[in-house]
Order: sequence, then structure tokens, then C-alpha cells
Amino acid sequence: MINGDSPGAWAHNTESDVQFAITQLNLQPGAPVLDLGCGWGRHSLPLAAYGLRVTGLDISHDLLRLARYNAQRHALPVNWVEGDIAAVPLRGAFEAVVQFYGNFMTWFADPAQTLEALWNVASLLRPGGCLLFGSSDWQPELPPRSQKWDEWQGGAAIYRQRYDDEHRIAHTQAVIFGPEHERREYNRQTWWPSPREMEQLFAQAGLSVYRRFNVFEDAPFNPYRDGLVYLLVRERL
Repeated sequence: MINGDSPGAWAHNTESDVQFAITQLNLQPGAPVLDLGCGWGRHSLPLAAYGLRVTGLDISHDLLRLARYNAQRHALPVNWVEGDIAAVPLRGAFEAVVQFYGNFMTWFADPAQTLEALWNVASLLRPGGCLLFGSSDWQPELPPRSQKWDEWQGGAAIYRQRYDDEHRIAHTQAVIFGPEHERREYNRQTWWPSPREMEQLFAQAGLSVYRRFNVFEDAPFNPYRDGLVYLLVRERL
């Protein structure tokens, strides 16, 4: 277990997340594990503290710099890698790949890009290795149109989100206002697959659904509740 200060403080459920992953994945000390979207190391560091050989992958240079600082402070060996999940700059046979509180299947523009990314991740697993990922706020149906506002000293932002129900496409927009009133706009379109569509892609990528959860807790899955967490197994060759 990790003690001491951390960026903002360690989230209250981090330890239970890690215990859940270790139990469900049957991880033993020394097992190689990849943490997707590791950020500043919130889960990577506790995983390493349990004696696992952890690689943390994130696209953010700044977050990885913070992760390295935290790893050094706690004297924990983690291999930090800067890269995009769409083109993972790694090779090897990991015992497990984990992504806590995120569903990378909703990050891409269409089914073809999603399947390619899934293949990239699946190829990093040894035969019989496991992929654990999901989101506790996943909703059975597409959420409604939304708009949020954020403000800080010298700037502000508007975040808008709308959905094309027929094609399950999410359109997101971020409008940022800087200290000199300059305006920057960012738009993104992503495919939002249903569970059935995701599971079809799993099969194409050689992954079998082993268990489903609503959250990172060992409780029966309820399809009428929010949250969807998958435990997948790479099929043996």
C-alpha cells in the first residue's frame, strides 16, 4: 500500500481497485502488467508496490513527468512510456492489461479504428492473458445532450456534448477562453458502441468475455444499472 502525499491525494477507492484487479486477474508477484492511461500513476504505483512489474502508458508528457516524480519518491520501479493507445509503442507478452475508470472503446471515430486499437492492445497479451477495463459511469442508453461550464483565474471553458442515436456517434466540443479573451475551439467525433457491438469486436480480436461487472467490485452484473467493466481473456493459439 502507498502512503504519504500525492497529487491532490490518493483517491479513496484506489486500494480497493488494485485489490480487485489483483484478485480477478490472479496476479502473482513479478507478473508483467500494463496500465493504460496511467496518468500520474494513481494505480500503477500501488500495483508496483505489490511486487508486479508495471508498465504505465499515457499520452501526456506532463502527467508522466509527475508519475516519474512520484515513483522516485516512493522508490517504486515502473516503466513509464509516452504513447498513444491507437499505436502502442510496445511489444511483449503481458500477463494483464488494465484500464481503470475509462473505456478506450469509445475513443475512436468508427468501428474500424476501434477494432484496430483493440487488436493493438490484445497483441500485447500472452495467450491466456487478461484485459480488465471499464467505467463505473457507463450508461445502458446514450446520455442526453449536455453542456458544462468551468472557470478559473484568467480563463474559462464550455464543454458541449451531443449524440447521434441512430449511428451511436458522440460529438464533443470544448471552447476555451484565455486571459486575453482569445478563443480556441476543439471538436471531436467518436463512435459510442453498444455492449453487443463491443463484444462482437472482442471476438474479432481474439478476446473472450470472462466476466462483467458494473464497477470494480466483485458483485453480479446488472444490465439496468450504470457502469460496465469487462474482464476479457485472450484466446490461446
